[in-house]
Amino acid sequence: MDPRAADLLARPIIGQLAFFGLDGYPRVIPVWFEYQAGEVLIASQPATYKGRALSRDGRAALTVSTVDRPYLIASAVGDATVELLAESERIEFVSAIALRYLGPEEARRYLEGWSKGGHPGNGELIRLAPRQVRFSIS
Repeated sequence: MDPRAADLLARPIIGQLAFFGLDGYPRVIPVWFEYQAGEVLIASQPATYKGRALSRDGRAALTVSTVDRPYLIASAVGDATVELLAESERIEFVSAIALRYLGPEEARRYLEGWSKGGHPGNGELIRLAPRQVRFSIS
């Protein structure tokens, strides 16, 4: 993999997750994600539209880009699976990703509302295993 793509995927940039909807049409939604050990990880509430769609058809892509010119772009295309994310693991993952995207103070405030009194319940983990990762400059 191009190290510039790995660098972009390691940054706290909102990802654009593309997948096929339940009606067969493409969808693209913004997501927080973590890039670990060559995989894109996305936490989700249970039984969301994206989770149901990806469980049916796991073909997906994630793209990130910088906001200033020249635009640096990384795209990962591959196969996604949807797994149960037990409450304790969900709390740990969402806490880490909130800190990554929001910083300490904003993450604390976000997690207070998200945790529903400390018991957010189980969730899902979307695991995108890229077949191909590309880097480009536009």
